Amino acid sequence: MNSRLSTAAAAAMLALMLSASAARAADDCETVLENVEDAVQIATKVLEGNLAEVTKDKPTDDKEKTSVKNRFCAASGEFLGTSRAYRAVASECLRGAKLRNTVASLDESIKSLQGSIAKTCN
Repeated sequence: MNSRLSTAAAAAMLALMLSASAARAADDCETVLENVEDAVQIATKVLEGNLAEVTKDKPTDDKEKTSVKNRFCAASGEFLGTSRAYRAVASECLRGAKLRNTVASLDESIKSLQGSIAKTCN
């Protein structure tokens, strides 16, 4: 009888620890998701700022054209990396329709950005 009681107590303790761990994991996921969303917003502002600056004047020589191209490629590459990181976190943390919608949207924007980068930066 003591053996069964000990086993039941151990099983209950394990279940309690696992449920607490899952709750902490959900909280951790929420925190990470919020942090990555903040990083995406910052990367978006940086990309917009760089594109605005790059496109305000037409380059007049090859050196300026190369500089504009390099700035576009660097800013776009940073944004692409941030988008991929956000997709990875979303894949792990989101569930259900929110997961499907978010990942589908990110896949579409990542594919589009990769196409733009491939055309311009290679």
